[in-house]
Amino acid sequence: MRVYRGREGQWAWLLHRVSGLGVLAFLCLHIVDTSLLLAGEGAYNHLIRSVYQQWWFQPMEIALGAALLFHALNGVRVILIDFWDRGVRYERRLWQATLVLFVLLTVPLAAAMLAPFVGPALAGAR
Repeated sequence: MRVYRGREGQWAWLLHRVSGLGVLAFLCLHIVDTSLLLAGEGAYNHLIRSVYQQWWFQPMEIALGAALLFHALNGVRVILIDFWDRGVRYERRLWQATLVLFVLLTVPLAAAMLAPFVGPALAGAR
């Protein structure tokens, strides 16, 4: 019995769908939290302070940034494959370039997002 082993295209397809669903989930959450403004500014500000500005929420924000970045980069890869004559021929290299750009851009993004939380913690440890 042979087991299907997905290649670059299959992984790109799967990650594109997962990142898209993650962005959609955030968008729905954002609509709900913004609707709290109808209950008053205090309710909205309480949610922001008690959830979004906490250290434990940062990994989810970094995941959102990573999902947006990957979805955008992979979307460009899909456009190149669809509309460039030689796009299919270079699919593997385009996938590799997408991954390299994703890592090169996500690491500084995560560092910048964590800096406000890590900086004060390091200063307090001195």
